[in-house]
Amino acid sequence: MKKRFTLTEILVVVFLIGVLSAIGFGMYSYAMNSAKESSTRSLLTRLGAGLETCNTKLGYIPLGKDKNVFNEIRFELNTDGTVKSLTFTEDSNKKVSDEYLKEFIKTIDGENLKKSLQKESDYYVLIDSWGNKVYYAYPGKFNRISFDFYSPGADGRIGKGKDEFTAIKLNSATLGDFKDDSTNELLSDDIFNF
Repeated sequence: MKKRFTLTEILVVVFLIGVLSAIGFGMYSYAMNSAKESSTRSLLTRLGAGLETCNTKLGYIPLGKDKNVFNEIRFELNTDGTVKSLTFTEDSNKKVSDEYLKEFIKTIDGENLKKSLQKESDYYVLIDSWGNKVYYAYPGKFNRISFDFYSPGADGRIGKGKDEFTAIKLNSATLGDFKDDSTNELLSDDIFNF
């Protein structure tokens, strides 16, 4: 004799499949976000290592447009995909020297860098794992004797933001927009080196 399933049994099985799917999707989302965060931190670490190496060998770190102001990191590429020029400011007249460019690209692994470039008008900008621009300041706004790198993180918003409609400007942000002064705990998902 064949056993027939009751409606209650079928609904319980469907419910359990739904619960397990939701748990699996949540774990997958968390793992993907963690991987993107790790990749972005690695990118900022490599950029810092490139600047430190060039500073040691060539004696300088490229200035930003103005003191304590964050800028895009801009690249121009040749037709074969190699890096033609690099600027750490919106001022295209402040390109780094060819010697600096070669040393910097060698240190940060230029081939891997191409995955982090996004085309703007006639140049490319450096982006994080979520597709947000990576910003640079030297002298740093927060690292006063060094440089700052900044990525808005997964939400693409700068700092903690009081609510959905609060927009913080990066160049007018304070450390309190990123960290709790008393506990030094991060208040946002932003990624930076300060």
